This record gives sequence, structure tokens and C-alpha cells, in this order.
Amino acid sequence: MKGILSRIVVTGLLILAAFLLQNNIFAAVLLIRTTPNLLLLVTVTFGLLHGKLTGLAVGFFAGLLMDMFGGTLLGQYALILSVLGYVCGFFTPYFFLEYVTLPMGVCAVCELIYGFYVYVTGFLLRGRLNLPYYFKTIILPETIYTVVLLVVVYRFLMFVNRKLDEAAKRRSAEKFD
Repeated sequence: MKGILSRIVVTGLLILAAFLLQNNIFAAVLLIRTTPNLLLLVTVTFGLLHGKLTGLAVGFFAGLLMDMFGGTLLGQYALILSVLGYVCGFFTPYFFLEYVTLPMGVCAVCELIYGFYVYVTGFLLRGRLNLPYYFKTIILPETIYTVVLLVVVYRFLMFVNRKLDEAAKRRSAEKFD
């Protein structure tokens, strides 16, 4: 029980840290007029690591945090990140910790879907129909930026996950001593 609680607390802290980095640090340092989607990175990684339900839960809480502090519609980001986290869970059997190619590909596809979703809910429904401009200036740069940053964030999340797994194994070994 203690291992599950510590995993939930660490996951919550990772979501909060990703949110703060995405909306404060990276928003202040605009390299290519966009910010990486760190909350999507956390959602994709946890979906790949732990399966559909964990991806769904992490995506929901990450999206809810985005909705509370910057969304125009309550639940808009919670919905898309939950769905993407759940879908990433389908790739768990094909996921190997050592290889970053599957997470990069899944992250790129999820980022494109996320970008089109934001376009439809935020711009298309308001009568702004310039999809090529939006794709060229927002969706594509954000996708590239997020996938490049995935390499660093992925290694950090794997390190945290490994430490949590080791702590859980130690606790279970202590029960049998």
C-alpha cells in the first residue's frame, strides 16, 4: 500500500513539475515561438510504461490541471489527454525501456492529434479556417520541439520509474524477512 501511495505522490509531483515548466520556464524562453507539451510527454510515457488505466488517469489529471489554469472549456484538455494516455497503453506490450524509438513515434502522432484537436476546438469552431497556417506555425514546430525534448524527459522519467520499482521490491522483500 505504501508503494502505491508513493507512486501516486511522485506521479502527481511529476505532473505538477511538467505543468510549471511548460507554462512558466518554457513559455518565458520561446525558442521557436511555441512551447513543448511536457504534460503530453508525461501522459505518453506513463501510458507506455504502465498501461491503459494509468495513461488514462495521468492524462485526465494533467489535462484537468491545464483546464483549470488556461483552458477555455472545462474538460477540453482532460478529454484529449485522457484519450491519448489510454491509447498509449495499447503499446505497452511492444514497449522496451532501452529503446526510445517507439516513444518518439507515439509521442509525435499523439502531438499531431493533440494539435488538430486544439485547432478544431479552439479555432475552427470560431470561424478561423486557415489550417495550413496553423499547421505550419503551431502544430509542426510544437511537435518537433516536443519530440526532441522527449529524449531528455524520457530518460528522467525512466530513472524515476526505476527508483520507484527498486523501492517497491525492497519493501516486498522486507515483508518476507
